[in-house]
Amino acid sequence: MVIYETQGNRIKAYSDRDVMIHGGYPEADYVFATDPANAGRTYTETDIPIENDPTVEEKASAFDILTGEET
Repeated sequence: MVIYETQGNRIKAYSDRDVMIHGGYPEADYVFATDPANAGRTYTETDIPIENDPTVEEKASAFDILTGEET
């Protein structure tokens, strides 16, 4: 299932099955997506597994830092 989390004025979307999600803008496959809350973007799960590659986690962490969503 695609999980949507509100983070301030942004919505983070990701799969709870460790697969890529598809949709958004530009329409593509994503590990996770962070969009403006008012964008109304939706996503669907794919059958593409997310590789447990440290670089994926590093990129996600760097993105969170750059967008001010660091936890």
